[in-house]
Amino acid sequence: MSTTRLLVLGVLRFMQPCHGYELRRELMTWQIEDWTNVKPGSIYSALKTLEKDGLIASAGADRTPGRPERISYRLTAEGEREFQLLLRESWWRVANPIEPLAPALGFMLTLTRDEVIAAVESRIVQLQVMVRELVLQRAAIPDGATGEDDDPPEHVREMFSFLEMRHSAEIEWAGGYLKRIRSGSYVFAGESQPS
Repeated sequence: MSTTRLLVLGVLRFMQPCHGYELRRELMTWQIEDWTNVKPGSIYSALKTLEKDGLIASAGADRTPGRPERISYRLTAEGEREFQLLLRESWWRVANPIEPLAPALGFMLTLTRDEVIAAVESRIVQLQVMVRELVLQRAAIPDGATGEDDDPPEHVREMFSFLEMRHSAEIEWAGGYLKRIRSGSYVFAGESQPS
């Protein structure tokens, strides 16, 4: 929840007052669903929780005929403190990202060598595509973009650069891992132990 809280509080901070749809649309331009576990629907849930916790407050409602009421929100003083705390915690604390491959590596020997090789080759291709997408997304953000023109703000390029480097590092690891298993490292399912 802290990632969601940080994102919602942070975007609300510079867009306030704004309603959930505007906040969601802004976060979607940042491609958050690609690099966090924050899904579009969880943004609305977070708004309700943040309001209940006193971190945001209603700043009025927009009543357009034929549409559901849209409540605009603003940060409270407590919300500003929480934002600053989460922001600094994210900068100063290094945490391992949740990576489903890490525990799967512990069970790799239950698969055949051929399946692991095919899976890693597929993973490399997928990562290469993701890197290309990140490069294009970063390049599409104009210099000086502030986020007011429905484009992500200029500084969002750093998120794309960070993710590009992380994926590139995994590609490098995967290449070395393939070399090791192709050269006979480990004993996979269906293989006999060397004597």
